[in-house]
Amino acid sequence: MTTSIVAGPGDTWGIPGPQFLWLYFGLAAVAIVGVLIYRRSITGGPSLRNARDLTPTQAALINGDRRLAVYSSLAALRAAGSIESDKRGYLRQTALPPTGASELDRAVHALTRDGISTTGVLTHATVRAVLDRTEAELAQGGWILDAEARRAVRMGALVIFAVVALGIIRVFAGISNDRPVTNLVLLLIPVTVVAFALLSTPRVSAAGKKQLNRMRAAVRHLAPSQKPSWNTYGPQAAALSVGLFGVGAFYLADPAFAAEAELQRNIAQTGTGYYSSSGDSSSSSTSCSSGSSCSSGSSCGGGGGCGGGGGCGG
Repeated sequence: MTTSIVAGPGDTWGIPGPQFLWLYFGLAAVAIVGVLIYRRSITGGPSLRNARDLTPTQAALINGDRRLAVYSSLAALRAAGSIESDKRGYLRQTALPPTGASELDRAVHALTRDGISTTGVLTHATVRAVLDRTEAELAQGGWILDAEARRAVRMGALVIFAVVALGIIRVFAGISNDRPVTNLVLLLIPVTVVAFALLSTPRVSAAGKKQLNRMRAAVRHLAPSQKPSWNTYGPQAAALSVGLFGVGAFYLADPAFAAEAELQRNIAQTGTGYYSSSGDSSSSSTSCSSGSSCSSGSSCGGGGGCGGGGGCGG
């Protein structure tokens, strides 16, 4: 024999509290799963099956920011003996750029002809233009998320906020109808937390992070903990060391130049000062996840244990 919940004359919106709780729980679950799938489609990135290794500039932009990309270029030029730094911290040319120098390497090298500070290099229009193009290529390839992609990710979270809004409206309607809403409020809390958590947008795609880890594993000998000699491995390896493991690699490999060029004081600003061979970065990262769960127990079943048939769902 089956029983059905029949709406009473005083039920909010004509839906009994227990029935609304289950409907709302199902709606919230479907919305969250749907948004997660949508989010993954944007933040997942390309397949790594046939992916090529990133260039030092690309690795630095994914791992850190534009500052780290410039530092990786300085590492290549320094390892090649193409630049030096004076006591004022100005960078100057000492030789031609190395064979196979990247576009960023050549741009940075050209700026050091008459002497320029590290800050001047970072803010120069020529360097910014090169980095603009590189970031656009990374975004097009799915390695990082541009402003449009991040906005699309945030828009997905609005679906869950719509579910939250529905629950809030039901709460106030239930209160005005003199119905208990305790369980609905308890259910709203984790749904709201998830909604706010999904507003956060990663700058790097999941594939980008995996590619960095794969490349770090392949060049573990360039990690600062291994104390690699840039003279032995060459300019491109020096740039890759900084790009993958952070500007701390620069300071460990060439502390005198790093101090003169005022790189040491900027390590914290990159957010990627050091990445150990064990995979721990000095940069702090935060993640937001919701481990909360909400279940509707027997207190709302069998006719509404919260009194008045409302079932705590308004």
